[in-house]
Amino acid sequence: MVIALVLAGGRGTRMKVEYEKPLTPVRDKPLIWYVLEALHDSTQVDRIVVATSPHTPETAKFVKKIASKGSEISVLDTPGAGYIEDLSYALSQDDFANEIILTITSDLPLITGMIIDQVLDEYQKSPKPAMSVMVPVEIFCEHGIKPSLVLEKVVPSGLNILRGKDTEQDEEVLVLGKIELAFNINSPEDIISLEKLWGTL
Repeated sequence: MVIALVLAGGRGTRMKVEYEKPLTPVRDKPLIWYVLEALHDSTQVDRIVVATSPHTPETAKFVKKIASKGSEISVLDTPGAGYIEDLSYALSQDDFANEIILTITSDLPLITGMIIDQVLDEYQKSPKPAMSVMVPVEIFCEHGIKPSLVLEKVVPSGLNILRGKDTEQDEEVLVLGKIELAFNINSPEDIISLEKLWGTL
């Protein structure tokens, strides 16, 4: 089984707005909506779990409202201690044991079900239990986007795969030159850049 774990419990302080980051309106839809839609469109994701925290109570309400309409989605409350801490807490849940866990941040508005399936296809070919998806830094330069973290000419995409409960696993690094994986929303300026980028795609 493939479980998609959407990490949506961060403070989002760089957004400098009163509402929660996953609920940031982008073209009249909450930011997290685009991620949930892509996961729903994936042919390989069996279950969607959204990890919220005390920092994102309205996001939890939003997801539960979607779930009440029959969608295969659930909410997991995490402590809100930080990305790694909340991820570890989520992976410690018994029903995650021995499953394929696709972790994804809630701020990737361009992500698609097709790209998620492509990543999962590559994972199935790999002999390693984990996969980290990176984007070449050239993609950022090409589109005028400032990467938040550069690791030897690649940038983490916010999309990773683990098996079972452990956060530390031998991993394959998959490098994909896709703008859809490169663009995440961390500031109001990013939303402006997104609107410009949308017009070119």
